[in-house]
Amino acid sequence: MKILVKAPNWLGDAVMSLPALQALREMQPDARLGVLTRRALADLYRAAIADEILPYDGALSAVKIAREGRWDAALILPRSFASALMIFGARIPRRIGYRGEGRSFMLTDAIPRARSLLRTHRVHYYHHLLKALGEPPAPKPPRLRLPPEAVAWALDRMGDAEWIGINPGATYGKAKQWYPERFIETARRLKRRAVVVGGPAEADLGARVAGEIEGALNLAGRTDLLQLAAVIARCRLFITNDTGPMHVADAVGTPIVAVFGPTDPVTTPPFGERHTLVRRDLECSPCLKRECPLGHHECMKRIGVDDVVRACERWLT
Repeated sequence: MKILVKAPNWLGDAVMSLPALQALREMQPDARLGVLTRRALADLYRAAIADEILPYDGALSAVKIAREGRWDAALILPRSFASALMIFGARIPRRIGYRGEGRSFMLTDAIPRARSLLRTHRVHYYHHLLKALGEPPAPKPPRLRLPPEAVAWALDRMGDAEWIGINPGATYGKAKQWYPERFIETARRLKRRAVVVGGPAEADLGARVAGEIEGALNLAGRTDLLQLAAVIARCRLFITNDTGPMHVADAVGTPIVAVFGPTDPVTTPPFGERHTLVRRDLECSPCLKRECPLGHHECMKRIGVDDVVRACERWLT
């Protein structure tokens, strides 16, 4: 049997989809598994568990690539209309995904999306789709197998010193970003060597933060995806907003202190156990907004440096 998985489009969601891939492999040990993914995330899935990675750059190329593979079934993890349309257009005989978003007619197995399911961790949300193929094993925390060249790249830049990782950016929106000056002060008070990471869009922010921390190494915007994972794997602790690199840290086993403001501590925290969330339980949070609708970002303002330092010290002692 040939099973294609349509992957999510964001780094954090992609990491949270890895337990479903692992469970699918256990359910179908003799099947050929493929992953249809945005090209930017292809290396992540190459470091996970799949037989074939199908990277694409646009919807039309995704349809063509998926059709050429002659897959027997497809598991559509995102709940968007576009994702279902890609698989429908590829003429894959069995198409499994959540109903809704006006796409149910394109699915052969339209799985109900109960409200309670939307209130579970995203790992369980993806994992639930596997029940269309049988009884899946319980999901395990995501894990990445880093290639030797990425590990060597990180070692060459970081050596054998003990590091803490700092991730001050957030791709989804500024409402998710704790204040850069508070990251800086946290790193200063911890008195550990700091490596600052982030994507290409966060290069300037990373340079600013690293420039204010004595002895910091700035790698923001200077790594590919697996190099980023290897850098985080070498850290004693990773201090971060709720972002894709937070989930990468989870997948390489690095302890995490994550600042959560408008995002949901139930559905999108690290799935493993080696993390501490720092947040304030306000009436308006989690609002899940890119920008604070009230304009004052109270959920972030009320998280002080003392709060984050205390959480870090529990992992560093």
